[in-house]
Amino acid sequence: MPEALAQQKFDLLRTLEATDRGRHVLPDQKSEILAKIAALEARNPTPYPTAAPTLLEGNWLTLFTTSADLLRLANSLPLVTTGEIYQCIRTQTQQVFNVAEVQGSGWLGAWVPRGVFAVSARFKPASEQRVQVVFERFVLGSQALMNYEIESFLYLLEHAPGRIPALKIDIRRREQSGWLDITYLDEDLRIGRGSEGSLFVLQKVSS
Repeated sequence: MPEALAQQKFDLLRTLEATDRGRHVLPDQKSEILAKIAALEARNPTPYPTAAPTLLEGNWLTLFTTSADLLRLANSLPLVTTGEIYQCIRTQTQQVFNVAEVQGSGWLGAWVPRGVFAVSARFKPASEQRVQVVFERFVLGSQALMNYEIESFLYLLEHAPGRIPALKIDIRRREQSGWLDITYLDEDLRIGRGSEGSLFVLQKVSS
């Protein structure tokens, strides 16, 4: 990676550290972040990301988002707070899983059980940069009840969702769909812009 691009990437990641995934961003800071993201997108080293399955494949941790749905989840549940938020891509089966860990906030942390929200979806390339996404299933459960661990949970979501001891809602009949443009992609960083105007910055944590 060119030194100038590596420095831009480092500066963005350092700026995002204090934003709590986008929940705590001042207006001036947001303008700075969006400018740094746009500058990185302009130097995207992978111009055809949908033709790069090896780079796309893996478990991605959300570092920053403007997604109203994810931010609303954090703000609409007064007794809990969201922990890690993952987007996990399986290119061979064209599946994607969005997983949000939740836990009790403040002194309630010891009393409110840890939970996990997940959405399973299918995707297919629509262009060299865009993927079309169709959502299939919503899963809500207790981490303790399912002996939660992200890798084993993802395995069950992909191969045997019926074995997960959690509430499962089929959403395929509701025609839930959208698209995502992959605007930056390298070995461990991905930036995407969604059909509802949402922005995502994610870091790969495993392949």
